[in-house]
Amino acid sequence: MAFEQVINIPGDDKTYRVSPKIKRYALTDTGFVSKPNGTFVMERSLEPMKPINQAIKLKIVVNAELNGMKIKTLNPAGTVTINLFNLSDNAEMVQLYHYYLQELVDRDVLEVI
Repeated sequence: MAFEQVINIPGDDKTYRVSPKIKRYALTDTGFVSKPNGTFVMERSLEPMKPINQAIKLKIVVNAELNGMKIKTLNPAGTVTINLFNLSDNAEMVQLYHYYLQELVDRDVLEVI
């Protein structure tokens, strides 16, 4: 999947884009890890009662140029994209998902459009 400037997660009523105010230090301050290829990656558990390797997770990758990103909700193995909004008993996961994305909006990493 290529990096995109505008992202709409299936089931989410909000559309996000990379903020023009994005800064590298804001990425590291919000939990992104720099990879050798220059990308920044953040993974967060959407099931806090489970270990990260057994939980559905939110994964966000920002490219090295800071002008594109990928946002996915993944199964515990990280191999299959999950539609978080179609799961039963998803209220807590959806709330946590929106919390993590709102934190990135507040820190000028993302914008809601």
